[in-house]
This record gives sequence, structure tokens and C-alpha cells, in this order.
Amino acid sequence: MQIDQMLARDGLSGDVRALVGVAATCWRADWPAFTRWVEAAREREHARAGLEETLLMCVLFCGFPRAITAWEHFERAWPSPSPPQGGALEASEQAAAGRALFAAVYGKNDAPVRDMLRGYHGELHDFVLEAAYGRILTRPGLDAVTREVVAVGVLAAQDQQRQLAGHARGAARLGATRAQLQEAVVTALEGDVPRGEQLLDAALPVDRGPPDGA
Repeated sequence: MQIDQMLARDGLSGDVRALVGVAATCWRADWPAFTRWVEAAREREHARAGLEETLLMCVLFCGFPRAITAWEHFERAWPSPSPPQGGALEASEQAAAGRALFAAVYGKNDAPVRDMLRGYHGELHDFVLEAAYGRILTRPGLDAVTREVVAVGVLAAQDQQRQLAGHARGAARLGATRAQLQEAVVTALEGDVPRGEQLLDAALPVDRGPPDGA
């Protein structure tokens, strides 16, 4: 499915769909497709700042090497007169905000997920809470629902089904609709509607009721 066709689909706003497309193509290192998403966003006068925030998220979800390469392609397709700076919460606010966001995403599984991370490595736990959530995901440049919708998309592209389920439930808990999540997954899978429905049904079954865990 072409980008124009995906942007014309209902269920997800075009600006958020473009963020999902950028994140998913960053993960795949599909730089021609990545550039087309950036150009489509620029042509439609989407906010450049939203793409900047998404690329900062890509550091977490796609890794430093791909994120840095993505920034190179981004600057070629949509140059900035000066490098963007700042935008995070005050350093004194980040730890508490990160813990609060993590708890909002994982609900009653907040403590078990944190225990799991500590069980793997204490530094992993601290990085996720302090750097990922506290410094990046709490940035006010994108709201928490949009960030979770983007996360669902990129996790679908990665076929990370356990994490997809956790973030799909977190997104729903924060207020995302099933239609938004469905379209994020379909966008990340380049228009593969049957596979998108399959992944979302596994992550967030229709008959589950209100999400209550990661």
C-alpha cells in the first residue's frame, strides 16, 4: 500500500500515521521509504517537531546506530536552520515523571515489570525508568497517547509480540482507541491489514474488556 493510500485511511490522523511510518521504516532501515514518509509529512505541513520527538523515541526502540542514520536522512529531506535543542522536563522532575508514566502504562503490573527488569540487570531497570521514561517519553513535545500509539506501531514492525501487548494495553489505558492502534499496526506493516488484525487481536483481544495488565 502506498503512503498516500495509507494517509487517506480512516482511524488514525495523518500526522500520527506519519510518525508511525517514520518509526517503522527507521527500524527496518528502509531509508528510501523513511524519506518518503518525511517528505509526505513536510508536504502536508505536519509539525517537524513531532518527527523530531519520534526520532528521539527511535533511539530507544530502534537503537543508536539506526537512529543516528535516521537523523542524517531526516536532515536531508527536511533541513532545519539550526539543530533542535532541549525540550525535556526539568532534570529535577524527570525521575518522578518517568515513574508515573511507567505506572500509567503498566497499571497493576508496574511493580512486577520493574522487578523483572531488575532481575535482568539493575542498570537496565534504571536506564528504562530514568532515561527512557524520565528523559525521553515524558517530553511534552508529544502527548503520552501519541507516543504509545507510535510505540505499538514500531513494536509491530519488530514482531515483538510481548512488548506489543504491553504497550497496546498501556495505550488503551491512556485513552487510545482500538481503531487508532489497528491503523498504527497496519501502517507499520506497510498496509498488511490481515496481519495487522492478527497481531492486534493477539495483543488486545476484543473480548478482554478494560485492559488491566501488561
